[in-house]
Amino acid sequence: MASEIPIPGTVQLVDIQGVFNVEHGGQRSRDIVLVPQPTNDPDDPLRWSPRRKTKNIICAMSWCFFIAALISGLSPAYILIEQDTGISIADLSTGNGIMFLFLGWGTLFTQCLALNNGRRITLIVSAIASAGMSLWTAYVKSRGEFFANRILLGIAASPQETLIEVIVGDLFFTHDRGFYMGAYSWTLWCGAFLAPVASGYVAQELGWRWIQYIIAIIGIAVAVFTFFFFEETMFYREHHAGDMRETPGLDPVSIKAATPGSVTGSTAAANSEKSPNEKTLDREEASVSPSTEPYEPNSFDEKASTRTYLEKLKVWGFRDPRQPNNFKHFFLPIQLLFMFPGMFFGGLLVGGILAWYNVVGGSLALILGNPPYNFSANNIGLTYLASVVGVTIGCLLSGWMADILALRLARRNGGVMEPEQRLWTCLVALVMHPAGCLLYGVGASFHIHWFGVVFGLCLISITLPMGANLAFTYILDSYKEVAGEGLVSAILIRNLMGFAFGYAVVPMIEHLSLRYAFVLITCLGMIVWSTAIVMIYVGKPLRSATAQSYWNLVERLGAKAH
Repeated sequence: MASEIPIPGTVQLVDIQGVFNVEHGGQRSRDIVLVPQPTNDPDDPLRWSPRRKTKNIICAMSWCFFIAALISGLSPAYILIEQDTGISIADLSTGNGIMFLFLGWGTLFTQCLALNNGRRITLIVSAIASAGMSLWTAYVKSRGEFFANRILLGIAASPQETLIEVIVGDLFFTHDRGFYMGAYSWTLWCGAFLAPVASGYVAQELGWRWIQYIIAIIGIAVAVFTFFFFEETMFYREHHAGDMRETPGLDPVSIKAATPGSVTGSTAAANSEKSPNEKTLDREEASVSPSTEPYEPNSFDEKASTRTYLEKLKVWGFRDPRQPNNFKHFFLPIQLLFMFPGMFFGGLLVGGILAWYNVVGGSLALILGNPPYNFSANNIGLTYLASVVGVTIGCLLSGWMADILALRLARRNGGVMEPEQRLWTCLVALVMHPAGCLLYGVGASFHIHWFGVVFGLCLISITLPMGANLAFTYILDSYKEVAGEGLVSAILIRNLMGFAFGYAVVPMIEHLSLRYAFVLITCLGMIVWSTAIVMIYVGKPLRSATAQSYWNLVERLGAKAH
């Protein structure tokens, strides 16, 4: 029956009655069920010690911060570049949009490489290639050459768009994934916003080309740092622990189908004597139920690695021969967009926030570098500190606070967590986005004090990591078996939208005027954020309606490597 098909993303996150014979959290979260369930392999990243996980995620976040800085450092120097090379600010903004377009399309290849051959080799090659492209930027002399440079830089840096989210999913369980997604968004956006602060001073004192020289040096340093300190997190599970159909007692369909007292000790004993094939059949028919006797949760224990330090330095050789070849499903991300509405929703949400970011990035120099403000390049760079403040607030709201909210709502829902539970935090963005756009764009058209413009920039920035966090976490929670490809699906939509707005921002302001351009952005933003409210109510029915198609796809692909 359709009602017995497990709904992707619906999981028993909280063991309220203590009846599930599965691995639980530590002393502070003993009632939280670990989703996905870890294997017994000591090199399973889910089994790593907190110290080992922390070291690895700090390396990944550092990589993300500097790659984001590497592709964002030029914006305060647009006026200087125009004076030096003759490339107009409009063309520089268009080039930025082209780069974001290929940051998306580049993930079709780089994500396959990471899922197929490992995270380490992808991060290291990306950092080296991005450094080379940045060095080339210092020598561009024409519009066409600049566009070509942006295309190749976008492809080289594309792992920052989707790979860190996969690493977070490799290392952390569902109940604390939101916090680390928030940390990822913070490093991504702070790298993008702090780089212009420093590069503004570099451009003013040393010239804009020195921005690229310094960035290239940093890129090589990041590659070396990643080589020595980041440990491979790719891990193959013979059966995917996140699939609730293979984890007795954790499929909420089975739990709700069971009545109190339906599973007795003799029934459980009889079940244990069944052949593996019979057990599998039972699970598929959702006939396994949790024990009704209070159960002392398993204490989750970390295990020491069996690999030596030199073995950990390898950049290949981690692929399991049973692992499916992701390059055979190169276009799967495009297919997923048409199969599962949740994927399209994630792309629309994260695409919206990139569009607003490109509009702000493309208009900041036009607004503050001209009368009545007349800011210098370094002062324009300093205004990005307001964005850092906004991003920090947004990351706390959509990361740590979203985790707390999801746990609280799961407890009220009988311990069952739905991916849509995190989306309630979007109510904050529905207020911040219009307020920020009206202050920043419309306010600047009325020549309000520069502090009002910068404060509006801060409010817009609060929503930027919120869109990224909520969209990516929704995909990770809902479709974890194909999350690597699903993230690429979202990025394709995101960067198409980012390209469109990056290309159109200057002409839009010229034709509509600054005031009405931001009235339009205000309305569009409210429409995009309202889709998150709609998904709170229709998300689960949509996941339920496509559940059979999803599990058929997972079975066909052999999607077991998380």
